[in-house]
Amino acid sequence: MRFPPRRSVTLFTVLVAASSIGPSPVAAQPANARVDSLFAFATPTTPGCAVAAIKDGQLLFARGYGLADIEHQVAISRQTPFYMASTSKQFAAGAINLLALDGKLSLDDDVRKFVPELPQFGAPITVRHLLTHTSGLRDYFGLFGMAGYPSDYPITNGAFLEMMRRQRTLNFPTGTQYSYSNSGYVLLSIIVERASGQSLRDFSAERFFTPLGMRSTQFRDQHNQLVPNRALAYGRNARGEYVHAVPYFDVVGDGGLYSTVEDIARWEANFLEPKVGGAEWLRLEQMRGRLNDGTTITYGAGLMHGKFRGDSIIEHGGSLGGYNINLLRFPARRISVAVLCNDNTRSASQLSRGVAEIFLGDVLAPVSATAATPNASAPPATTSTDGNTLAKFTGTWFSPGTTLVRRVVADQGRLYFERAPGSRSELASVGVGRFVIMTMNTTAIFSRRADSLRLEQDGAPPQLFVRVTPPTKALSAYAGSYRSAELRATMTVTPRDSIIMLRTESGDSLRLTGVFADGFSGALFVRFLRGTGGTVTAMEVSAGDRARNVRFERMR
Repeated sequence: MRFPPRRSVTLFTVLVAASSIGPSPVAAQPANARVDSLFAFATPTTPGCAVAAIKDGQLLFARGYGLADIEHQVAISRQTPFYMASTSKQFAAGAINLLALDGKLSLDDDVRKFVPELPQFGAPITVRHLLTHTSGLRDYFGLFGMAGYPSDYPITNGAFLEMMRRQRTLNFPTGTQYSYSNSGYVLLSIIVERASGQSLRDFSAERFFTPLGMRSTQFRDQHNQLVPNRALAYGRNARGEYVHAVPYFDVVGDGGLYSTVEDIARWEANFLEPKVGGAEWLRLEQMRGRLNDGTTITYGAGLMHGKFRGDSIIEHGGSLGGYNINLLRFPARRISVAVLCNDNTRSASQLSRGVAEIFLGDVLAPVSATAATPNASAPPATTSTDGNTLAKFTGTWFSPGTTLVRRVVADQGRLYFERAPGSRSELASVGVGRFVIMTMNTTAIFSRRADSLRLEQDGAPPQLFVRVTPPTKALSAYAGSYRSAELRATMTVTPRDSIIMLRTESGDSLRLTGVFADGFSGALFVRFLRGTGGTVTAMEVSAGDRARNVRFERMR
């Protein structure tokens, strides 16, 4: 896409004038002030963010807002290293692709060639499946959580492999679906080590970070490892006070990287003119995944492909503890945005888009009126286009394939799609029984009788839901203790009025509400299984769609 006449010349002049390290005080001043306003929530006494706009691999704008360390009153700067969370995945994928070019592995190798500890699940799981989240492997976050481990437990490669070794089933047959799996990227880090003879930390330092001059970037693969000048991360306790929210995992690949916005500019430069890897490496980095049926998905080698205001974008976000990260790239514009935050109160993804609009807003496609102000511009939804009232579509919806529970609710004459309590997106009517879910780039299509719902999104197979109604029978049949051989963990179920309480080995008590007969939803989803005579014999527990149907046998 070309820049429009005259306006593009003005913007390009500003970008070139400010493309050295540090912003041009004259040409970029209006944009600087707008970025300052966008990050005004970060004050000299709160956590905040490091922000960069990058043009042609050079810093067009870079600034820190807020504190990297509240206890010592250390301000965030553009040299402050942040924990990059899942944004680390593109670096792990980059290492795998280098090893493929080195001839040390093939992307179509069976993972068990390097990690024989992994069970056989039928069709081979390949390195490519791990890169694209199409392996079907359960996400270890959900597995360790169900097993009762605290969220800040320092999980090691040994503990991770032992957990994966005990798994007996997948979320889905390999290659048939996309489902984000951190387990796949931890396995990739182990493959790097076993194929190269170096840890991902050392391999990345030698092959990427040193040649590219990324002196403040490293994988932290020991939770007690020092990271000079790093930003700590924060959350709030029940009294509203700041507390540390810093990950302590020893596994890497899915996360574990520390970097600065200055170093990220050097990384982005390598995607324009690959000093490391060359053209073939760049081609592998930009490849999108493909399912067995030929569907091309939006995810590739640690990167997500999409659209924003008419432009193709490549991005990845990350969030763990209090860290909240997003890297956003506009390949055709040769412009990238990095937003690294140490507080989860704002969306780094939305902030990065806000920064992009400041520097590119006049050359991007106009924001549609509906997307800009959905509540004001969307037609009142008191009736659907086929004359049926909103009640036809409201209710609870369950996806048997993913175990996800969603709700459609009506509020003040409008229809909303709820992913979780308090998280709702408006449904805008676009035809008979057809709606666009605002903010999700997803179309919701209800069946004629509104007893089933299909969600469609570019780059993903349709997701099917059925309407469900709450159970009416007494809940006493579910009481008891249940044991999982895969997790080596026990859960206890206690019915209480119209709900059940699920107690894990960590002592956490989770409140689950009935969504259909034998199905209960809350922080986890539980489906009870019955044997001969209708007696409850087991339950299957899912942590979202990333760790599905872990079986717990009822103890007698």
